[in-house]
Amino acid sequence: MVISQAVKIARPVHWIKNLSLFAAILLTGTLFEKGLFLDVFWAFIAFNFATSATYIFNDVLDVKQDRLHPTKKNRPIASGKLPIGFAVFEAIALSLFALFAALSLGNLFFLLVAGYLVMQFLYSLGLKNLPIIDILIIAAGFIIRVYAGAFVINAHLSVWFLLCVISVALFLASGKRRAELNLLKETNEITRTSLVRYKKELLNSYVTMLKSESIPPCVAFSGGTK
Repeated sequence: MVISQAVKIARPVHWIKNLSLFAAILLTGTLFEKGLFLDVFWAFIAFNFATSATYIFNDVLDVKQDRLHPTKKNRPIASGKLPIGFAVFEAIALSLFALFAALSLGNLFFLLVAGYLVMQFLYSLGLKNLPIIDILIIAAGFIIRVYAGAFVINAHLSVWFLLCVISVALFLASGKRRAELNLLKETNEITRTSLVRYKKELLNSYVTMLKSESIPPCVAFSGGTK
């Protein structure tokens, strides 16, 4: 029972987001080079541990609010099916596993994983309640994943790719918040404190602007522009 809840709270379904680490090895045409593929795969595992640790840490901090939420009350900690002490231990263990795996791939990758963990922990501690900052952190998480995959194989990616990744990440993060704000207006359920500080018109402007700004660098990159 506890094991199944421990797996559930780790949210393995969200590990799909970490597939972005394979972007660099795909774009450089080195996917089938065994040594490089194994390095990126190990990096993928490290980020899986790291992201799961941050999800658990966030659930520990939000347990009181989750117990009052119509759907989040069914989460492992909020429902009482997973002891908080066990969840804290799991989060710490996964963080250590992530850092250990990262260290084997080099100091730079280790710093990226450590930085990602710190950023996400600060997000859970309160930065998620600050408008704009929350969007920047969501986007930064995606950008870190993509470039971590590049650093692992020592790949050089063009400035156009960097601009493409940044603009698309900001576009997706803004779109996520806009969707949540629309849901809030329909259900009147405040799922995030920062949502009440956003205006629909502002998020619409962000989404439209970032969508337009993401097109030129992505087109330039796909066309091989240096």
